[in-house]
Amino acid sequence: MRLLPVDPQTLLVVLAALPLVGLLLWVFARHCGIAIGLLLAVPVWSVAVDGQTASLDLGVRLYPADVLTACALCVAAARLPRRDLRARSGLLPVLVLVALAGWSTLRGVAAFGIEAAGNDARVYFWHFLAFALYVATLPLNAPLSRVVPRAWLASAAAYVLLSLAGWLGRGLHSLTTHVAVDGVTVDPRPVPAGAALVIAQGAMLLLCLPARGRSGPASSEPGTRKAARRGVLAVPAAFLLLVLVALLQHRTVWVGAVAMALGWWVLRPARAGQRMTSAIAGAVVLSFAALLYSIGAFGSIGASLADSFNETQGTRSSFVWRVLGWQELLNAARTPMQWLLGSPFGSGYARSIEGGLVTVSPHDYYLHLVLRLGLVGLVALLALYVVVWRRLGRGGEGNLALRLVIIGQLVLFVAYSAPPEQAVLLGWCLWQARASEADAARRPSPAGAGTPAPPPGHVPAPATGVPGPAAVPGGDAVGAAPAPAGARWPGGHGRQGV
Repeated sequence: MRLLPVDPQTLLVVLAALPLVGLLLWVFARHCGIAIGLLLAVPVWSVAVDGQTASLDLGVRLYPADVLTACALCVAAARLPRRDLRARSGLLPVLVLVALAGWSTLRGVAAFGIEAAGNDARVYFWHFLAFALYVATLPLNAPLSRVVPRAWLASAAAYVLLSLAGWLGRGLHSLTTHVAVDGVTVDPRPVPAGAALVIAQGAMLLLCLPARGRSGPASSEPGTRKAARRGVLAVPAAFLLLVLVALLQHRTVWVGAVAMALGWWVLRPARAGQRMTSAIAGAVVLSFAALLYSIGAFGSIGASLADSFNETQGTRSSFVWRVLGWQELLNAARTPMQWLLGSPFGSGYARSIEGGLVTVSPHDYYLHLVLRLGLVGLVALLALYVVVWRRLGRGGEGNLALRLVIIGQLVLFVAYSAPPEQAVLLGWCLWQARASEADAARRPSPAGAGTPAPPPGHVPAPATGVPGPAAVPGGDAVGAAPAPAGARWPGGHGRQGV
């Protein structure tokens, strides 16, 4: 196995790639919006072409996502020393996970080689952690507060188009139907579960638009009227996305969508009687849908959905298959150190399920963490989500959408390992928690409480009323005018600087 390229063609490719890597590093450091678009575009492209295309072979195949991961990790590492201790405290669980992943990777390379360890670690650990750390350390400014939601909705729209194209080419079939393409049996679902969750989370982002639009002051300005129209269209658009999620037949995403919808109903601010009214309306809609299904109004589509749901009730369902695999992996002999810090990457996931040998990953990210990063890694991940949930809760109504997408992630991790695009949302939640704390630090104190001392490096606002640059917790420069009311998004704060 070659650790370094030796043939002239490979050396030429490496030399040609170096300027591109330098350009990417500059983009990740200076143009964060473009970088986020690249991070979300790679998973979409992988689904569109049914897998990644290798870009370079250096003893281990390097893919475009690997290059983006390296750039994101380098830029995030360069930003970390500029954060104060308070700002870094929210990133501590992520840094613990990075340290554990690095230690497990080094042990795996030493024991099983760079190819086996790298293939095991890259997607669900290094891609995920690097994407989350990069987005979490972004500078605090208002334009970036709109980049991720819009890029996320663009990704959801791309997956919608891919789903429609898949159904046009293969038709809509139940999960139990065997569909052959060029003599090879393929999944009848046009996009994977991670893509279906992106669509469901896009629906949650849209659902949170109207509530914020209604909370703003009444105005006849064009920007305000445009925002109000977006709010009116957001609810039917979200409903259509959720219908599409149902047709995609990823049952775990069904559960995640229901959990996010219940979270929206429970967590959103509501006046007296509104919550009960929405519950009654939902019950009426579900009852009407059940009536239409019972009389066969949905035809073959309803039959396909029924077959997919009934499959979960069988003794040979995919969920039962997963549970049997989890039991085998947990029952395997391990030392106390392996339980604590995990086994090295590349050590495999071999287990016997119903007499057959299975070697794929465990289809459960919590168990995946225990196997590779140990119980310490699992505790670090859960602590990360607890920190994010609590800090977003202090940010007010604007962070409702982000708390909902967290619920969807936690549900997906029960049956799948973490898709890298979900790390963008997780990092965005960490970023928004920082922004909320910085916004609270700059907010005027209540009457009679006294004026708090400005933070070190604070520059008073000019007389024009436009905030000047100010140092905020975490060392991020915050300046320029606040975002206009019509441009806010779920999780955004109008007081954030540019």
